[in-house]
Amino acid sequence: MGLLDFFFGNNSVPTVTTILPDLAKQEILSGRLPRLNTDNLFLKKGEYCCYIDKAILLVDKTKKIYKHHGFSTPGLFEGNRHSFGSGQAKEYVETQQFKAILYITNQRIILQCKDHGFDKAYKYLSAVKPYSNGIELQYGNKTFSLVVPDGTIPYEVIKIIQQRRSIY
Repeated sequence: MGLLDFFFGNNSVPTVTTILPDLAKQEILSGRLPRLNTDNLFLKKGEYCCYIDKAILLVDKTKKIYKHHGFSTPGLFEGNRHSFGSGQAKEYVETQQFKAILYITNQRIILQCKDHGFDKAYKYLSAVKPYSNGIELQYGNKTFSLVVPDGTIPYEVIKIIQQRRSIY
């Protein structure tokens, strides 16, 4: 089951084409971190990029629709009206999609995305859940759902980095 298939159905999940070099993917699957060159990130001292790929950020937004059913009748006196009716609100969840680039370095996870990007250190990462076509990253009470070409690759990168961090 892919990322959020139960929300969208099998046909509605967007697909993403990869920009990660095949050699880097093989290094990750072998348990080693590649060092990728990128001009788009400002890296800190001792920091290097291990993963770059396209992603789609999924953001759930709750919307309400108000419906009012009723009628009014003229009153007994001039200028008076009597109104009768009821109203109800219906809520539904709409999932918005935002194109992004996911960077994973040895110190941070960075999502470059208009209006919804983030730059988070590993010490704030609470949980990671990989899918065949996506990954969920949880920071405290905020969960980021990302569609990526292969969810196991960024998960493996995070796992390797977390293992190295626990050694030191």
